[in-house]
Amino acid sequence: MARSLGPLTMMGFARYEKRDGVETEELIHACVNWRREFLDHQDGIAMHRFLGNLKGQFADAILAVDQPAFEEMSARHSEAKSSRAFMSLLKPDTIRLTPIAILKQGVEVPTDFSCIEFGTFRITEASGFSESALKDISRKIEVEYLSKFSAPREHFMGRVDAETYSEVAFVHTLGAAREICNGYLTSDVCSELLAMFNPKSVDLDFWHVLA
Repeated sequence: MARSLGPLTMMGFARYEKRDGVETEELIHACVNWRREFLDHQDGIAMHRFLGNLKGQFADAILAVDQPAFEEMSARHSEAKSSRAFMSLLKPDTIRLTPIAILKQGVEVPTDFSCIEFGTFRITEASGFSESALKDISRKIEVEYLSKFSAPREHFMGRVDAETYSEVAFVHTLGAAREICNGYLTSDVCSELLAMFNPKSVDLDFWHVLA
């Protein structure tokens, strides 16, 4: 699912595990049916991708035009038969939904990607943090670091809550995403971002597209 609806300001990222005995193929089928029967008909929802990681976990990435559109979709979720069928295959206690306000203007649905790098972190007060500074560093990373690679397709920072922020990158392949991320440790401009948050708070993984 991908629709051109104009600039996007909201992302939802839900992580979970499947119930014991559920085959991955069954989960993919249920997710695709949920997308076709439910998500495709929700106003303001521009993109959905079903993802997996190397730990055997799964995730949904949803891009929306704004927070009201995302919240309206979420409110209707449990009413749909396809939603309930999909949810019945998941371990309820493993579900983690992270709503993100995108801190970048002009974000549209990315194309030609097979991996999403998704990370959250908590800011450290000693860093003199501000959202304005975070957005400035994000632009510098895109211009001075990410531009050196051909694989990035989209990149932005997002706000989860008053103390938690997110960095999201859509990348052509999983291998390229991991290589780019590893380079943060030796990049001067990326080190400015790393200094803003508590390293013990980092929750980062790489997710490949399944559907």
